[in-house]
Order: sequence, then structure tokens, then C-alpha cells
Amino acid sequence: GVFAVARPLPLPWLHAAPAYAGGLGASQALAGGCWGPGGGGGVRHRRGGIFQAWVRPQEKAALRAIKDESRLRKHGVARYNKRWRSWAQNRVRQYQLPLPVTLTSDTALMDATYMTACVQKAAALRKHDLHLWRGFSKRVLELKDEFLPEQLGYILWGYGKSSFLEGSFYADFVPTIKRQLPNFQSHALMSFMWCMKRVKWQDKDMLRIVAQHSLDSMDVLRPSDFIKVTNSLAGLGLSDSGLRAALSRVAVSKLEQCTAQQFRDAVHPVTIGCLWTDDVVVYLLERFRRIFITARPMHLMKAYEAAVVCRVRRPDAWRALSREAKQFYVRLSQRHIPDAGREPSPMHWDVSRHLADLGEAHRNAFRWGPFHIDIGLEELEEDERRRCLMVDTPASFFYGTDEYVPPRLLQHKMLTALGWDVRRVRWDDWSNLELDSEKKRPFLTNLLAGSRPVGEELSDRPGSKPAEAREKLRKFREVLRRAEEEEQKARESRKIDFDI
Repeated sequence: GVFAVARPLPLPWLHAAPAYAGGLGASQALAGGCWGPGGGGGVRHRRGGIFQAWVRPQEKAALRAIKDESRLRKHGVARYNKRWRSWAQNRVRQYQLPLPVTLTSDTALMDATYMTACVQKAAALRKHDLHLWRGFSKRVLELKDEFLPEQLGYILWGYGKSSFLEGSFYADFVPTIKRQLPNFQSHALMSFMWCMKRVKWQDKDMLRIVAQHSLDSMDVLRPSDFIKVTNSLAGLGLSDSGLRAALSRVAVSKLEQCTAQQFRDAVHPVTIGCLWTDDVVVYLLERFRRIFITARPMHLMKAYEAAVVCRVRRPDAWRALSREAKQFYVRLSQRHIPDAGREPSPMHWDVSRHLADLGEAHRNAFRWGPFHIDIGLEELEEDERRRCLMVDTPASFFYGTDEYVPPRLLQHKMLTALGWDVRRVRWDDWSNLELDSEKKRPFLTNLLAGSRPVGEELSDRPGSKPAEAREKLRKFREVLRRAEEEEQKARESRKIDFDI
């Protein structure tokens, strides 16, 4: 290539020509043998070399990015011990099946080993092809009795990573997992519970079996996997007080084996509010204060919420904290924690539009302290409480049921305890109104009328049959599809065609 020299030289251009036998090479044209004034033996910043030449914009951006990344890695990884990828991607690097497979192969020809590698590879590469995963699911069910416990762990992680949600698959596959559960090692047990938490699968008997197996295999259970298992047990609603107390008795000794990076995920508001005893809560909050430098914003936000949950739901544990720990969480609540927020769902926007038609001043999708509020109303009640509307989509419930997941129950308890008057718009009620605005406005008016008692509990409705739940979900999706089509037609009709 040809480089233009930054400073005046006797030769206006320097050609990067190779050295020929019997003659002087270009590297001998300048003292030091480098392509720039001042010479030098290699590429040096601001001391000659390529950095003193005119570089094309793309090359300049690439060189700057390499230098900046090197600096960030030096200070971010070596000094602050922070990771650069999510837990799921780091797990891909740690547990990778080396078997070369082709995802589009005929599933009927796949055996258990090949099928395991295909599921692992498709999830690691983020292949969200519905037809592909349905073909995998059919073959997995055919081979479910041939998989080894370790292979089941890889398959469960793959389905959890892909978020593939088909009730018939899990209904047929989970009983096989429960039979094989006594043979599960640390990784397979963690993958199973993480997958069940991702798909919000409700099975109380399964939770008891997993908790007991975790206690029996505590010596071989990795500390990081123990954290994932206990977070999943709390998120799925483990209600056996004896098992929760037994897990709390062994928790501190197991968590003491964690590194700072692993311990970040242990401070979780749901486990603090629904699983651990006061002694474990005090240990978690005290230790996080000492390792918070390794935490990312999402860990800081969970720690902030966990401290609020402890203050409201566990006052004895809060009083047992040291003065330094209390001051740390007070300062944490006052600092800015980056948060991307939550994108409102189509149902959320529909509710917001009808509130605007009613003349209700409101704010959409904002954060109040560590809690996310869907719709906050501006007008105060007579007792000076504020009202908020929480939009309950199907993700707020266990799969195929009318029962709220424990994180939603805990959120409702916390908001009502902190002075909010919480009203809820359920997806099944909203879909019954279809697209009729004349029905939706009176529904919202009745929902907002009156005043709810302070600290009101969120109760579940009587459970419906699986067939009824599937039919309601199908109707809800159909209503959303029709609403999107009508909104698209309305946007097209408002367009202005400048036909010049």
C-alpha cells in the first residue's frame, strides 16, 4: 500500500516496496527500519510507525477499538473481576459438546448422543426456529428413556435457553426427569430447575423432590449450581417449611465456597422474601456489601430490591444488620443504577389508550425505587395514596394456570405495604372484552372506583381445566392479532401521500 507521511520529508511519498536482492529495501530508507519518520523496530504509538501515517477511516476505527478494548479488559477483568458475557453464554464455553453435528439432519436418524449435541448447538447459536424445535421435541420424546442423566442436563439447558414453550412436550418429558432425578449430578439438577423456572412450570411434587435431592447431594453440588437451584425453588413457590428450613441450615456453609462473581446471583429478592431464614438473609446482605465492586447494574438493582424486601418483610433481619451494611444500602438507594426499563406490551398500550379516552392522567412503564410499575395514575385518593394499574399478561402466571407466580405475589405485597393502591388488569378479563371500546371503558371505570384496603393480599382465582386455559390463551392471541391489524389499517389511513 501507499502511505502519506505526516511530517515533511525529502521524499513526499514513501512506497512500501519489498527489499530486492542486491538493492536497498524500503525498510532501509529510514534509520531504524520502520515505515515513518524516526524509524523504530515496530509499531509504536506516537513514536513513528504506522500511527504516524495517514490511515483510512475504517482502519483507524479498528485500531482505536482494539486499543480501547485492551484497556477495558485490563481494568474491567483484571482489576474489578467483571465478566463480559451473560451467565448462559459463559456456560456455553464451559460445557460445550465437541461432537460435530448438522442441525438440519433428519431427526429420525439421530440417536440420543447426536440429539443431545443438536439441542445444545441450536440453543447456543440462538436458533429460534419453531419448526426446528418442534422436530427436536418429537424426537426427544421418542428417545426419552435412552438419555443418560448428563445428556438430560444438556437437553434441559437447551430448552431453557431457547425458551421453547409447548405444554404437551413438558407434560410428557417431566415425568421421565422425575424418575431420573436421583441420578442427577450438579449440572443436570441446575439445568432442570433453571428450565422449569424459565417456562414457569408448576409441579409442587417436583419441587419437593428437587429440594430433598439437593440436601442429599449437598457435598457434590457446586456452589454456583446451588444458587441457581435455590433461586428457582423460590421462584416456583417451594412451600414446604421443613425443606426451606433445612436448606437454610446448609446455605451459609455452601455459600462460603462461592467466589465473588458466583455470589452476586445469591442476593435475590424472591429468595430473601420467600425462602431463607433471617440468619441467611443477614449473611447475604452483609457479604454483598463487601463484594459489590464485582456487581453489574442488574446485580445492584436486585440487591437494592432485596434490601427493601428485607426492611419491609423481615424487620428482625434488618435490625440485625451492622450499621455499615445499613448505610451501604441507603447509599445504594440514592445512587443512579443504569436500567434499560421494560417495553410495554401491546395489551399495556391498549389499556393506556382507553385510560386516556376516560381522561385519566397516567404515566406508563416507570421505575419507582427498585420496582417496575406498569401504569401510575396522577390523581391521589382521599387517604393520599396513589393508584397504579398492573397489567397481568400470561407471563404473570404459571404456564396453563390461573395462579400467580411468586415474584408477582411478592411485588404486590411490597407495593401495597409501601402505600400503593394496586389494581390489576388480567389478560383473560381483557380478552373477553375483545375489541369493543364500549365495554372496555366501563370495565376500567369500575376497576378504578372505590378504595382498596391497605395491605390487600393478591388472591388466585379457582383453577381452570387445561383445555379451558388453552382456549383462553388462543382467544387472547387472536384478539391481539386483530387489534394489531386494525392499528396497522388506522396508521395507513392517516398517511399523507405527496403525489407530486
